[in-house]
Order: sequence, then C-alpha cells, then structure tokens
Amino acid sequence: MSLLDRAILALFALLVALLSLAFLAVIAGWTVPLDLFELSLVRSDYRLLAGAGAAVLLLLALRFLLAGMRPTAAREEQAIIKAADLGAATISLAALENLVVRAARQVKGVREVKPHLKILPEGLAVKLNITVSPDRNIPELTTALQRQVYDYIVSTAGLEVPEVQVRVTGIYQEGPRRVE
Repeated sequence: MSLLDRAILALFALLVALLSLAFLAVIAGWTVPLDLFELSLVRSDYRLLAGAGAAVLLLLALRFLLAGMRPTAAREEQAIIKAADLGAATISLAALENLVVRAARQVKGVREVKPHLKILPEGLAVKLNITVSPDRNIPELTTALQRQVYDYIVSTAGLEVPEVQVRVTGIYQEGPRRVE
C-alpha cells in the first residue's frame, strides 16, 4: 500500500470514528448532532455539501473494500547477479538457499542446515543454524563452513557475501546400533 493510500485510509478511519462518536452521542441523548443533520437537510446548499461528503465517504469505503478483497501476489525477493545493457539477471532467495545448503553439506561433520538469508545493499547476509556430528572440533568446523559457503556463493552466484554467521543449535545423536 502506498504512502498516499495509507494517509487516505487514516483520514477515512478518523472520519468514521468521528461519525461513530456523534452517533453514540445522539443515542446518549445529545441532540446537537441531530440538529446539525436536520439543518443540512433543510437548506439546499448544506444538502449539497452533505451529499458530496457522503459520496466521498462511500467512494473511499468502496475503494478500500475492493483493495482489501483483491488477492496480492506474494513478492519473491531476488538479488541482482548482473546488470547489463540488455537487462538484469536475478536469482531468487529460494535458489540462493539451495546453494547455501549444498555448500554447507560439503563440509564434513555438518548434519542439518537451516539457512536464513537476507539481501542487503552490500550483498547477501547468511545466517546458518546447524546440527553437527559429535566427534568434530566445532570451532574448526564452523570456520570451514563459513569459508565454504562464502567461496561457493561468490563463485556460483557472483554475489558479495559480507557475513556468514553460524549458530550450532544441536549435536547430532545417533540411535543405538544393533550388533548381531
């Protein structure tokens, strides 16, 4: 929704709130709003002004009703790989997540990977939640993982990667082995 639409919606909500307050005041016994309404119906110039105001409120209500019922297409976030004279080449966030998972799985000791990517003006920020094997040196593994993901994204997608954050969320536990 654009800034203008938000401002008009806020104005519309304020007007509806004021009309609701006036209606509640009439129900409570305050007659001034009724007197003003009767005055607007008696004189033709006031009637024209009241009619124009009601028409504007009706049009705004219909516009926001239709805008609210219209399905919005989900916007897929994309990163620009290359901008050229003929146009831009982009890659979707889902495709980048697949590349990150593929790179992470190449590091020995990484069992599960859950990537969280964010496209920044300076490049792609990568945050990984991982589960590791219990027999690995975690500082060495995370360093190797950061390097692998960085190199893989730079070489395959051509994007800058200003940060690769790794969070070890679990140690993989194998079930008991059966010996027969």
